Amino acid sequence: MSNRLPDSWIVKIFNTMQAHYGTRWMNMWKLGEILPNGLDAGMANAMDTWAIKLAPYEHKPDALKKVLANLPPEPPSLPQFMELLKNCYVPTVLALGDELTQEQKEKNKARIQEILKNVCKRA
Repeated sequence: MSNRLPDSWIVKIFNTMQAHYGTRWMNMWKLGEILPNGLDAGMANAMDTWAIKLAPYEHKPDALKKVLANLPPEPPSLPQFMELLKNCYVPTVLALGDELTQEQKEKNKARIQEILKNVCKRA
């Protein structure tokens, strides 16, 4: 694991937040001091801090995507964003290694029918 999220990820997060919250997001971080690279010093500091703090999510891009797709009404602080990530459930999809044969499919269907019969009897 690296010690920070890739800069491109942080830019994407901040761009998404700015698009979602507008100036409310930008005003949370800006200082009004423009650096030689054109970024506001406060925004650059916030982006750097977020990149470091969100490093554990480098291998969980689906969690980041899910949170960004379901943002709360008010712009989150870094601790609030991390809480959203912590509470984000992204199911793991199991992949079958081999395709089932027709015989296996038929056996599975028969087994499912038997289970359903038993469930319906109990209901």
